Amino acid sequence: MADNKSDDLDEPVPDPIDDEVRAELSLIYSKANDALLFVKAQQWWTVGSTLAVFMGLLVIAKLVGAKAGYVSALTGLIILMTCACVFMLVIYQFWQHNELARIHAVATHFSATFQKIHTIKSPTEGNFHRYTLLAFMIVVVILGAAITYMGLDQLPRWPR
Repeated sequence: MADNKSDDLDEPVPDPIDDEVRAELSLIYSKANDALLFVKAQQWWTVGSTLAVFMGLLVIAKLVGAKAGYVSALTGLIILMTCACVFMLVIYQFWQHNELARIHAVATHFSATFQKIHTIKSPTEGNFHRYTLLAFMIVVVILGAAITYMGLDQLPRWPR
């Protein structure tokens, strides 16, 4: 009985590269992967810290007594912070895209086995996950801003 190999071995094999180029590509791949993990952590840190600042603003407003001008200033600050946070999340998303493009470009120079393992998750599926998480982060920040605003609106304002 003949040994049937899978079609995976019939894929084109990239041109062989010398050890120096392989080391450079491995370094680029590693650095891009580290940067990607850093950017993802920064996205979540940005969301968490923004929500913590919203909570802090609400607590400070409640402790010091809310004057009408103070509440208006805090409302403006909440709007500004929300816009800045959403902007930063989008910038981080572009950064992720650039690092992923770098990783995919480097991966084309490695073996067919590496490429097969690297492409287990399709780019479409990866993009869906990334943009779903981005939308979730943006919605959470906007909801946090809305809840903070509603909390400020419930505070008694002095003078009446």
